[in-house]
Amino acid sequence: MAQLLLVKPVMQALIGILFCVLLGVMVKMQGWFALLWLPLGFAIGLFAAAQIALPIMLGMPRAIRLVSRGAMRPGVYARLLAIPILWLVAVSGMLFLVGFFWPSLAARVEGNDAFNIGTWLGIFAILLSPLSSKKSRSDFREDFDRSYGQFYTSSNRGD
Repeated sequence: MAQLLLVKPVMQALIGILFCVLLGVMVKMQGWFALLWLPLGFAIGLFAAAQIALPIMLGMPRAIRLVSRGAMRPGVYARLLAIPILWLVAVSGMLFLVGFFWPSLAARVEGNDAFNIGTWLGIFAILLSPLSSKKSRSDFREDFDRSYGQFYTSSNRGD
């Protein structure tokens, strides 16, 4: 049990140390503007991955388990996938519009290593977050029950 309690702080510390090291490397390579671009990319990566990946990574296995037991109606799948699909469409549309109307800006952002590394680090941090602790999974379970409660077939709520 003590090992489980140490996993989350270790993961957070690893991401924090990696962020600081990459920030130092990017400042050395790209100058002081990396202080803006790496955190901006990190925040965008965190937000986008949380909106797209987490509902699928954590919600879909739970929904499959509950639907297969008959505790939840299959309509939950469409509702569960709707938000990530909307986010993918919105992000793709924004990238297309920026590339179409401001190709020089799109090329500059695409070639900005600090922004790209920050984005991938944010995505990596979100993908590791379900592995980091039982608390984050239980928090997601509560959110899942609150958001998709109308799809339950009985008053029995959960595993």
